Amino acid sequence: MSSHLPGMLRHVLIVTICMCAAAQVTAAATATVYPTGTFPLDMQNVQAAIDRGGTVILKATNTVGVPTAFDFGAAGPGGGGVNLTTDVSLIGETVRGHMTTINGGVTPILGLVPVKSRIQGIDFEGPLDTPIALVYSAGCDIVGNRIRGNVPVLLGFGFTEIEGIIIAGNDDPLNAITGQINVTGNTIEISGGDFVNGMQFDEVAADINISGNTVNFLSSDGEVQTIGILVFRSHGDVSVINNRVTMGNGDPNAYPSGVYVGGHAEARYTIAGNTVVTNHPQADGIDIVAFSYSGATQGALVIGNHVSTHSLTSFNGGIVFEGGVQNSLMAANVLDGTTGNAVQIAGFDEHVIGLDDIQVADSNLAIGNDISHEISLAGDVWFGPYSTNNLFVGRCSTYTDQGAGNHIRCGQALAAAAQSNALAATADAAPAPAAAGVGSANRGLPAIASRGDEIYSARLQALQLRLTR
Repeated sequence: MSSHLPGMLRHVLIVTICMCAAAQVTAAATATVYPTGTFPLDMQNVQAAIDRGGTVILKATNTVGVPTAFDFGAAGPGGGGVNLTTDVSLIGETVRGHMTTINGGVTPILGLVPVKSRIQGIDFEGPLDTPIALVYSAGCDIVGNRIRGNVPVLLGFGFTEIEGIIIAGNDDPLNAITGQINVTGNTIEISGGDFVNGMQFDEVAADINISGNTVNFLSSDGEVQTIGILVFRSHGDVSVINNRVTMGNGDPNAYPSGVYVGGHAEARYTIAGNTVVTNHPQADGIDIVAFSYSGATQGALVIGNHVSTHSLTSFNGGIVFEGGVQNSLMAANVLDGTTGNAVQIAGFDEHVIGLDDIQVADSNLAIGNDISHEISLAGDVWFGPYSTNNLFVGRCSTYTDQGAGNHIRCGQALAAAAQSNALAATADAAPAPAAAGVGSANRGLPAIASRGDEIYSARLQALQLRLTR
């Protein structure tokens, strides 16, 4: 055995050297950055630390212990931000009740290359448009941040945008956003803007976990679009679980939605355990959707959510399956408040938005939902046109079925004409929307459903000065 000893010693020596080298790299890969309250110095210091990779600790106080915010400049021309250039974790802290804070800036954290990142424990105050935007990513954790006071950015269409968090892989849908995306425990407060989302995920190939977040629209004002959590055209598994979304009252021309999800048949959407409260008179609670622009939605699960609506128009719904939604399940949800219908399942005639197609809602199940405390202005359950082979099982008082092959095992049927009159009556009192949607030609269709790629391009154009930094 002694003849093998030198080889073994060499092996042990090599392993030891490698371990020591790894320890040195790990030690060198942790940086601490203190705020100075000065722009552009704060931005430059953070960017320099990011470029070295590893873990970057962003302090809540300056070097002498005084709570100080990182200054990223104006929320407009002249303001700045940092780019995620390599694998990095940006970690804030809370000291004596003061969170690490970044004030202002133009998209303070921007991901333009496919790296892994973590953004945690940072208070973003008053950024232009959004504090966190990922156009490319190899995986990201966005955890325990606070986002408030976003300033609208003017897009080329002539309307303004606000995004609490946006992750969009429109440039390369199957490759731009990969790995795993976790967005958990964040608090977002929003008001103002014309095209507004608390969180937006569009054309994401990665699996997405959105859980434990609080999204609060202080005012729901977006006439073009107002959505709490938007997940559209995903390609992987999507979980929207145990979030609280509140849509406040606001502009009478807005058509808010608490959670709006759907698109691409290969995606699997699970919407479970969320609390959604809408205080706007023209709001839906949860929308599961599919259009020709997005592709079908297959096998979505909407389970165990609590939806409280305060809508005063008959065309809104508590939980809605709209367009080409197929083989999906709506079960064990609790709905209360006031709305047009507690449950809506309907196809969508795309001629009203200038397309020559009809989307059919087929073979969906609505089972065991508690709608006993929901006041429905146009019947508890509505299966609309272009709905086929859908089933409702549970308690209801009234329903309307305008589809084919559907079964509603409860309550009393309302005449379709009676419901149409109810819809027309509330439509007379409501402002005219930009485009038709489910329920009738009275409800607005969010712009993402037909113009998502155009809006994405306009967003990049609006941020062109920032992109050159």
